[in-house]
Amino acid sequence: MNRNISKLIKIFLFIAIIAITDKVLGLILHNLYFSQTAGENHSLNYVLSDCKADVIIFGNSRAQHHYDPRIISKRLNMSCYNAGQDGGHSILLSYAQIKILLEHCLPKIIILELSLDGIANYPGMYDRLSILLPYYSDYPEIRSLIRLRSPYESIKLMSAIYPYNSDIINIIRFNTNYESDHKFDYDGYVPLKGEINTKMLTSNHKIARPLVVDTNLKNALENTINLCKEKGVSLFIVDSPKFLTVNKEQNPLTAAEKLTIEIIHRNQVNYLDFSNDSAFAGHFELFDDLVHLNDKGAKMFSNMLIDRLDNSIEK
Repeated sequence: MNRNISKLIKIFLFIAIIAITDKVLGLILHNLYFSQTAGENHSLNYVLSDCKADVIIFGNSRAQHHYDPRIISKRLNMSCYNAGQDGGHSILLSYAQIKILLEHCLPKIIILELSLDGIANYPGMYDRLSILLPYYSDYPEIRSLIRLRSPYESIKLMSAIYPYNSDIINIIRFNTNYESDHKFDYDGYVPLKGEINTKMLTSNHKIARPLVVDTNLKNALENTINLCKEKGVSLFIVDSPKFLTVNKEQNPLTAAEKLTIEIIHRNQVNYLDFSNDSAFAGHFELFDDLVHLNDKGAKMFSNMLIDRLDNSIEK
């Protein structure tokens, strides 16, 4: 009997030590995460807690690299911040950002970078929601989105360390004055300096097109539209330029793309499509790769965007 009690005490102490260690290390990582002064985590923190800009841009890496807030701010005479996030994120991240942001800030304009196939399922898109894990405890309104990662997410999140598992290196780097070329941003905008490799144009390189509509992404788009309407924020959905060769035939619309257009039209949302703009066709000097503009292209696009936006904005 005494041996059994001794074993139980040891097991209990072992579990207690693990639990206490997890909580202490989790608290340290939490404080370090939210004290970062550079990098995309810092940008995300700023948008979710402190951003008060008149114009805010949301979306994936195409948003981050295509919209220069300096040009937009100067042309519109409004403050502007680029909240785009690198990493192949879906509209679920933009929806989470907007949902939190509109609780403390009402910008005049939200620009959502979204390709027409942005409501189609693609591999790894739910995994990428890991970027929101550090916000799970502080923002109950996005917990349901985070739990889409897996059926066991709530159990995993019982650990205080888990939200930071994949980010520990960045937390250390950006708490030790680490610098990288990629992190020199301008109000969230990160310019790309490369030029498209022309070999890609002769290698029959094709970008896979996601085809199957994902209900969660569809709902995120509709909820974003409704939330902006409810808060009285002007929403512009924009599909920025992709590289096309001159006179390239356009592919027929997929079911996902047709549904996106239907949702936009039904909700009477401002939609600006630059994806096949002839001003960019064949101009490899304006692109870093097949889907990303370089700094020269981004400046050109930002000015073109304002030319189209200007007549639709109440100043």
